[in-house]
Amino acid sequence: MSYPMKLVAATVEAVWGGKRLMNEKWNKHTNGSNIAESWELSCHEKGESIVVNGEFSSRRLSGVLEENPQLLGKKAREFSFFPILVKLIDSKDNLSIQVHPDDEYALKNEGEYGKTEMWYIVDAKKGSGVYCGFKEPVSKQKLEEALKDGTVTSLLNFIEVKKGDCLFIPAGTVHAICGGILLCEVQQNSSVTYRLYDYDRIDASGNKRELHIGKALEVIDSDKVVTPNENSKAIDGNVIQLASCKYFTACELTCNEEYVLNVDEDSFVSLTVVEGGGAIMADGNCISLDLGDTVFLPAGLGEVTLYGNLKAISAKV
Repeated sequence: MSYPMKLVAATVEAVWGGKRLMNEKWNKHTNGSNIAESWELSCHEKGESIVVNGEFSSRRLSGVLEENPQLLGKKAREFSFFPILVKLIDSKDNLSIQVHPDDEYALKNEGEYGKTEMWYIVDAKKGSGVYCGFKEPVSKQKLEEALKDGTVTSLLNFIEVKKGDCLFIPAGTVHAICGGILLCEVQQNSSVTYRLYDYDRIDASGNKRELHIGKALEVIDSDKVVTPNENSKAIDGNVIQLASCKYFTACELTCNEEYVLNVDEDSFVSLTVVEGGGAIMADGNCISLDLGDTVFLPAGLGEVTLYGNLKAISAKV
């Protein structure tokens, strides 16, 4: 019952999405014109991961875990919902200026949990970056005026990023991924997003996308400052912890020919390959790992060996 489960992602199209994930290198599939997001590890009803190997092949991961909660681990079972959502995001153009609420506000107003998230930059065109927080604290009145006259980006802190950078973004932080970036996102299992500004773009149907300015203004933390890699710390020569909070711990894991990790009873571990490739073996089960692949390692699986030359983003509770 307990074995490494390879997952197929759900994909999402968006007006700002690119095509990098659709090429042979990443090998994601869609019936749409782009892949803005690939939901690699997901038990969210809007896009679920499917197991493609072993005993649970062709089944939704959420269903497998509902029937076998021990696979989650002790920490994850403390949540009333699957706590993590892992995505690959390809931004051909800028995403909307947006903010996510915290749990208290989101549960009260949306019936869903809030969203704290982490971005790991997989690739970035020279000069590309992200908006995270404000250059200086801003009043609600000044922000409303900037939204009306289309100058809100002049208030925001623009951070140029490069491959390997990481940003931890607590709920309440105004942010946006800008064009030219491919990243791996580890976040709370939530889809609650409040858009403040969307550059007056129209969708495929010719309509402007909905804004949520009233709610956004209620949840913004205008004092929050985000600095790249501020939470990163080396665990050993192969692992860098990128971010840790009550919802998730995310790490960059590097395998040079061989690396052994232990998956204990506390939590499952997911691995999303963001560079290179190889294979993974546990308890006699061996599966290939190619660029863009995600594997779910059940809690208590024990010793797991990675082979090859690869870099992966791990996520656990």
